[in-house]
Amino acid sequence: MPEPGICVRCAMSDDAEALSAFTAAVFPLGGPPGADPLDLAHYIATELAAECFRTLIENPNAMLFVAEMADHIVGCVLVLRSSPHPQIEGVAPAELQKLYVAPAHHGHGVADELMRRALASLGRDRLAAVWLSVYSENPRAIAFYRRWGFHIVGTQEVLVGADRQKDFLMRLDPPLAPQESA
Repeated sequence: MPEPGICVRCAMSDDAEALSAFTAAVFPLGGPPGADPLDLAHYIATELAAECFRTLIENPNAMLFVAEMADHIVGCVLVLRSSPHPQIEGVAPAELQKLYVAPAHHGHGVADELMRRALASLGRDRLAAVWLSVYSENPRAIAFYRRWGFHIVGTQEVLVGADRQKDFLMRLDPPLAPQESA
């Protein structure tokens, strides 16, 4: 059950600055504890800038959802309807990116609401699969994705600045209906 007062909605252009600030604060928490601040700053400046979010919000292939509480962003998720990857079989699989939740809201249903909304938005697209990339040493995130039916199908290297990090590739096969365990 999500926290009372949580609203999940589609992002708007006016959200770009707030999304940039939110993701810049939350992104470092999902990676290695000793990450070089310069590598993090480079990644944040190039991948999480407000202009990046404006571009995503305007992209017809992308759906960006935000979770709000008291007019403050407490989570977000990006869905790309067609995002091929060489290790993911199927024609034009969808990809989930940037599923972030503020630490104060972990364990309160925000991530579940974002995942539910993301998968529901893809449910009618008759996709072969949905995939995501998650830092291989983030057990909390991996467990969350497994609870939703994702399974590890490979690995890839991700550059955060000059830091080479190992991510797991995880895949969810249809049906895309939530597979939550009680």
